[in-house]
Amino acid sequence: MDEKQQQNMISELEGSDRHLRGGWAFVVVLTAVIMSVFHLYVAGFGLPGIGSKTFLIFHLTIALVLVFMIFPVKKKMGQTKIPIYDILLAGLSLFVGMYIIQHQMSSTIMSANPTTMEIIVGLSLIVLTLEATRRVVGYPLVLIALVFIAYFFLGEFMPGQFFHNRGDFERFIYETSYRSNGIFGTPIYASAQFVFIFILFGAILESTGAGKMFIDLALRAFGKYKGGPAKASVVASGMMGSISGSSTANAVTTGTFTIPLMKKVGFKPHVAGGVEVAASSSGQFLPPIMGAAAFIMVELTGIPYYEIIQSAIIPAILCYVGILFMVHFEASKNNITGMDKSELVKGRRLLLQQGYLLIPIFVLLYFLVIERVSVNNSAFFSIVILLVIATFAHRFKESMGRALLFAAILLAAALAFQYLVQYLNAGLYGLNGIFNTNFFATETIRWKPQITIMILLGAIVALIFAAGQRKLNIEEAPVRYGWRQLLNGFEIAARNSLSIVVACATAGILIGVITTSGLSTKFTRIVVGFSEDLTSMTPAFLVTGNTELVYALILTVFACLLLGLGLPTTATYVVLAAIVAPILTDMGVEVIIAHLFVLYYGVLADDTPPINLPAYATAGIANAGPVRTGVQGFKYDSAALLLPFVFTFNPTILLITDAGWLEVVWAIITATFGLIAFASFIQNYMFVKHLWFERIAVLASAIMFIANDVLTDGIAIVLIVAVGLFHLFRKRNKATKAEAVN
Repeated sequence: MDEKQQQNMISELEGSDRHLRGGWAFVVVLTAVIMSVFHLYVAGFGLPGIGSKTFLIFHLTIALVLVFMIFPVKKKMGQTKIPIYDILLAGLSLFVGMYIIQHQMSSTIMSANPTTMEIIVGLSLIVLTLEATRRVVGYPLVLIALVFIAYFFLGEFMPGQFFHNRGDFERFIYETSYRSNGIFGTPIYASAQFVFIFILFGAILESTGAGKMFIDLALRAFGKYKGGPAKASVVASGMMGSISGSSTANAVTTGTFTIPLMKKVGFKPHVAGGVEVAASSSGQFLPPIMGAAAFIMVELTGIPYYEIIQSAIIPAILCYVGILFMVHFEASKNNITGMDKSELVKGRRLLLQQGYLLIPIFVLLYFLVIERVSVNNSAFFSIVILLVIATFAHRFKESMGRALLFAAILLAAALAFQYLVQYLNAGLYGLNGIFNTNFFATETIRWKPQITIMILLGAIVALIFAAGQRKLNIEEAPVRYGWRQLLNGFEIAARNSLSIVVACATAGILIGVITTSGLSTKFTRIVVGFSEDLTSMTPAFLVTGNTELVYALILTVFACLLLGLGLPTTATYVVLAAIVAPILTDMGVEVIIAHLFVLYYGVLADDTPPINLPAYATAGIANAGPVRTGVQGFKYDSAALLLPFVFTFNPTILLITDAGWLEVVWAIITATFGLIAFASFIQNYMFVKHLWFERIAVLASAIMFIANDVLTDGIAIVLIVAVGLFHLFRKRNKATKAEAVN
């Protein structure tokens, strides 16, 4: 499956089988490229003389225009042209966006007394946003939004704690469309400022061929072991999933290579697809990017980025340990071997061929963690060095002299521009007087000296790799990066962002209703009250100081799975962070724990049948049933089902306590044992198939590891070790009997 086929599959799964040709295809590509270039410029240089609210409006407006040009009113229409009604909707979206930009500071808006026209435009924005969300994300989020909107207007008829009398129509339109606690609230701000630039980084990285490199590296490391291709799929999908904002896109791009290999060594088609689903989705937990969730979490919680990834790293690794053991038990019980060593790419050759694609990731980490540069700037500098390395890597090997000349010209231009930019800005600012406008600011065009350093460093890295390839006679990377790949990366980034943009806008509507109606505190009271009732019905000998919280967490899990059905993982987190996380924090749970808790179960919701887009993607590649594949995906992801409970009751593994390193190591060891036990319970296998009482024993040990108590940890370890030793005895006894028969 080539790149175009992959993108078509992703588009169709997300609701678009409209394949445009001719002029309209060019318009769509041009609009997508403009969207990506503008966000790239803002990430590097800041807002070009416009306010942040204008940037958010532009971000949503161009996304709405693209949605109505790309996504048909319903699936399977097979359109090759944009129908007139969608052209009108795209035009209306553009008009609404421009109108709001022009009137956002009007006296009527500032005084909360909008005119009739402003009300009509605001209502149009809400309707357009909901329709765009329906087309891209599907009905679940739209239905949730409509329920919340209905609640806003019917609050005076609601019983008990749900009563409110704030359901005024004009107030709803004004708060939702013009204020910062509605559509243009925190979710869309996070989408515009943080999420898009990392979707762009991932799309450009993928367009260089990095995805195939990650797969080859993972195969080299794990391919020869039992069930090797599946283990390699887990690792490769984790690496790509961290930088990808879409589990569906990740499942398609990595699954194209890994699923056939899994089937080749003996994995059943639906199992191979399920492994890829779990591995692709769980990448959202893995720093440094966490599928952009880390940066949204920064905005929603106010916790610094480096503290978030510090807390997320150990649970993320443990999650993948759980999936790897699930794969290992699957391979063991079905006698699935690994790949022959001759089929694997040599590690040194692969690193010399494409290893330079890892450098931008290290640069990103350097700026984010060490220099603690802003998120946008860090991503921008990483993209700059990625483009320089990818552009010159081939060209240095093909023609060293000509490539050196072009690199020198580019570097000289960068050096000169940082001195010329002040004169360019002075000239542009002077045009304000000539044309009687205030469009140009004193710093309309901005420059950062780090860009020059990135260009120099990128050229040096490309030169070193080209020289190494020449000396050792290693072929160059399979992708020769040029304008076509760059524009393709820009287009794919804009397309991949649409589901997140419109979902975040709709999430803003939810947050607006929750804030305006006072619903957030009512949710907490309801959950607390229900948890108290359940605790009172629990036998006294089972009640502990945490029983009430346990019930609240269980209720939260069901809420996460329900609200997250059918949503993109990033959008799921935004919705859950607005509705569910505050319930936990109000009950005394640390903010970072509450947000990681809802993130984990929100991602698990993406793997929950029947609405499971990644499963439909991998099922198509594996030639398996989508529901059956989805069940397997949920099964493999459920290895970490108990992990959020573990770090809620044992936050030591989040590195947010004052615990010493011995306590941290012990917490990691017990959590690992718990994951192994739970994976063994799900797979009904350790060294041999479980007897019924052994399976109960490993489940009991997995649950006891949650408690964070020396006594329960000791009992759990004894149980799992005893089962393991008994399994080894049974396995040896079985082998002895088989030898005697032979």
